[in-house]
Amino acid sequence: MTEIETDTSTKKFCPACGKEIIPAGNYCPFCGHSLDESKSERIQIADQDFAAYVVNNAGYYLVEFRKFNIAGSDVFSLTWNWAAFLGGFGWLLYRKMYLWSLIAFIIAFVPYFGLAAWISLGAVANYLYYQQAKRKILEMKALHPSTDISVALSHIGGVNRWVPVAATVFTIIFLLLFMALFFLIPFSFFNFFNYFRPPSKYI
Repeated sequence: MTEIETDTSTKKFCPACGKEIIPAGNYCPFCGHSLDESKSERIQIADQDFAAYVVNNAGYYLVEFRKFNIAGSDVFSLTWNWAAFLGGFGWLLYRKMYLWSLIAFIIAFVPYFGLAAWISLGAVANYLYYQQAKRKILEMKALHPSTDISVALSHIGGVNRWVPVAATVFTIIFLLLFMALFFLIPFSFFNFFNYFRPPSKYI
C-alpha cells in the first residue's frame, strides 16, 4: 500500500504560535509575530485601533479590554456585561459575532442548560469580544502594515444597526400576540363551558 504524502513545501507556519498562515503576509494574523526573520517585533495594537473597531461605546470596552492583557500577554478575567446578559444572542449579533450568536441561539433551547449559558454570557462576553477585535485588527494590520486602517476597522467592526430595530419590531409583535391571547382566549374559553351548564331553572 502506497502512502499519500502531503506537500507542505508551499505551506507556511508562524514560528511563534505554529498556526498556518498566508505566505504573502508580513505578520501572523493570529498572534502578530513578524514573519521577517531579520525582525522579531510583534504587531502592536493601540487603543485607537480597538476604538476604531468597536465604534459604539468604545470607552467602556477599552477599559474592559485592558483587563485581558497583562504585560503583553492575554489573560482571561471575569467581567460583567449587562447588554450581553439582557440581549443574549441578539447582543452577539449586534456586535457582529456571528458564530457565537448562532451557538448562543442553539444553546438557548437546550433544557436546563440554556439559562446557565445565558448567565455565563454576561460574564465572558467582554473577553469573547476582545478576542474577536484583536484577531480582526491583527488580520488587517498583517495585510496592510503601512497604511491607516482605522476606516477599514470601523467597517469590519462596529455594530449591526438593524438588530435593535428588528428586536423592537419583534418585541412589539410578541406583546401584541400575547395581549390578544390574554384577552381573547379566556373569554372564549369560559364561554365554551357555558354550553355544558344546566339551565338556570334546574339550579
